[in-house]
Amino acid sequence: MAATRDESKVQVDVTLYGASGFVGKHVARYLIAAAAAASNQKEPLRLTLAGRNRHRLEERKDSLTTTSDVTLDVIVADSSDTVALKAMAERSRVIINCAGPFINYGNNVVAACAEVGTDYVDITGEITWAGQMRATFGFQAKKSGARCISLCGFDSIPSDISIFAAVQALRKAKGDSVQIESGCTWHSVLGMANGGTLHSALEFPLDINHCLRVKNGDKTSFRKVPFLVDDPLVLANPSLVRYNPEYDDFRDGLAAAEWKNQFPSIDSNFGSGMSLAFFMAPVNAKVIAASAAALQYGPNFVYRERFLPLGYKWTRTLGLFTILPGLIFQFVLFVSMGIFMIPILGKKLADVLLPPGSGVPDSLLDSCYADVYAEVTAAHSTENAADSVDRASCFISFEGDPGNLVTAQCVSEAALCLVYNRNELPSRSEDGFGTPAELLGPVLLKRLEESKVRKVKIVTQVHLNSPKHETKVYM
Repeated sequence: MAATRDESKVQVDVTLYGASGFVGKHVARYLIAAAAAASNQKEPLRLTLAGRNRHRLEERKDSLTTTSDVTLDVIVADSSDTVALKAMAERSRVIINCAGPFINYGNNVVAACAEVGTDYVDITGEITWAGQMRATFGFQAKKSGARCISLCGFDSIPSDISIFAAVQALRKAKGDSVQIESGCTWHSVLGMANGGTLHSALEFPLDINHCLRVKNGDKTSFRKVPFLVDDPLVLANPSLVRYNPEYDDFRDGLAAAEWKNQFPSIDSNFGSGMSLAFFMAPVNAKVIAASAAALQYGPNFVYRERFLPLGYKWTRTLGLFTILPGLIFQFVLFVSMGIFMIPILGKKLADVLLPPGSGVPDSLLDSCYADVYAEVTAAHSTENAADSVDRASCFISFEGDPGNLVTAQCVSEAALCLVYNRNELPSRSEDGFGTPAELLGPVLLKRLEESKVRKVKIVTQVHLNSPKHETKVYM
């Protein structure tokens, strides 16, 4: 049973760690705007800007426009100073961590939250690191009562929460026992990576031997299905799922689907247009897999994640004529990433083109967008079931640059769920760690849809006994 926090030590609602960074700026702005727009908020939002450099934090504080709806202060805590980080965690209800690369700067922040029972969210896309944090600090979070939720930025919340919404819609129509067989998201985005994102990607660890081989006692053998980047269940509960032999077939099915997802495909629902693997697919597939295991989507559930370079409208309009531009886009992306991955040269190039702390100019942020269309399917139990399925869809449309404004909105609303909506949240996981869908679920969907800072459009539909090869999208 989780311990009860000493509430007398809690002085602030949200501490924003990494507040002086590029994304930190947009998170701070969003939190302030959300507090100002909240009509049912009796007390001001108590917000702390935290990081390692007091001068930069004070500059950030002075640059923010606040009202009586927010109180604002500054605290200094270096990522290597465990005493300062524990003190920061003790005085905070929720910590938002924007200081990456997380593999370099995040361990002690998570440790402090897990120890004292402070809720934690971050914007990392570093799945291997996030899995390590759960394996290392899950026991402490279980005792303290902390909820620790990584991958709360644009990287993963749109995919995770749209699949979750579609699953919930289909279960509402067919019953909670329905077994989801497949899920797929199609992304259409306009935006640009910032320096922190690029440098975190370059720090991403890849253990090829772990992906190819499995150790059984003193012997090693090749995996039945190799991993793409990491174990498909790297983010799942270590004892209940990840290292449970009962999930081996589930893991192999997920891994096979990830490899299949890497190839271009012709999608009937988008007018036989071409889609490519979304660049975040190797990360998001692990998030959805962890949600699927925790929320029991189904034992045969598999997931794909696609990207439409020409967007929804033009892909459906041009159909097969999207093949050539799609292949050109994939080639350019492959070459660009290859250059950045060259030892020494790639890092130097990243430092010149997109140094840490840099990003899209404010003047361009509002003209960008991020849309995701999700579908899930389940078997249809009639005599013509071979030709039809039961299907649910969810379309979510965000305004603004994905890596900055959408990330700020997603992680801020995740944190505000933990501040203002604790009594409405789903049950806490066994060890306190989990995905946004698992630990925030319907509450996060509602907060996003009701946001008065930036509009989020969410459309969910159910189509029973629909064609197996759908030719429509429902937006």
